[in-house]
Amino acid sequence: MTRLSRFQRFALLTASTTVITGGALLPGTAFAAPAPQTTSVAMAEARWVEARDAPSGITAQLPAKAKAEKVPGGRTYVATTDSEVVQFSVLDATALGRNDLRDAVKNYLIGFNGTMQSPNEKLTSDNVREGTTADGHHTIHADVTSPDGTVGRLGLIHVGDHVIQIATIGIDVQPDTVERDHEKLVDSIQLPADKRGRAA
Repeated sequence: MTRLSRFQRFALLTASTTVITGGALLPGTAFAAPAPQTTSVAMAEARWVEARDAPSGITAQLPAKAKAEKVPGGRTYVATTDSEVVQFSVLDATALGRNDLRDAVKNYLIGFNGTMQSPNEKLTSDNVREGTTADGHHTIHADVTSPDGTVGRLGLIHVGDHVIQIATIGIDVQPDTVERDHEKLVDSIQLPADKRGRAA
């Protein structure tokens, strides 16, 4: 399997974000949809740019310009580099609790692994961390890995009527690089109510 086909599948995964219906988090159903338009650049040369979700006003920094792509229940923004896929999504949701966020992590993995033919490409999660931001937003973060060396970070943040879903997935890259880039993504998230504050 070539790197390109794997990256196309990662982009497809991130475009098929968790669907939220009736307060329940369900696996995405858009796996047959075309992958979003993405830009491939070297991370060292990347100039992180703001992605703004217009309906919610929530923003995040990505390592390349990304267009909004509609997904069931919200919008997603995906940028690729030579070794990573970085995703920021805003999903419309109300009345969600901690259990819903835990289920979303499981469903993210189920959705991805359902597209993989080789057991070596299937992601598993560990180091799942639940928390609450200073502003009282529920969060969950997890590390993801596969036997083929793929490493990543996944996070969900429940902010009022929205869930922010973020992911940084690296292929042939050191885990500390993925960690650094994911932290940069997390730190860049801003809510419209207070552009000085952080969501996570």
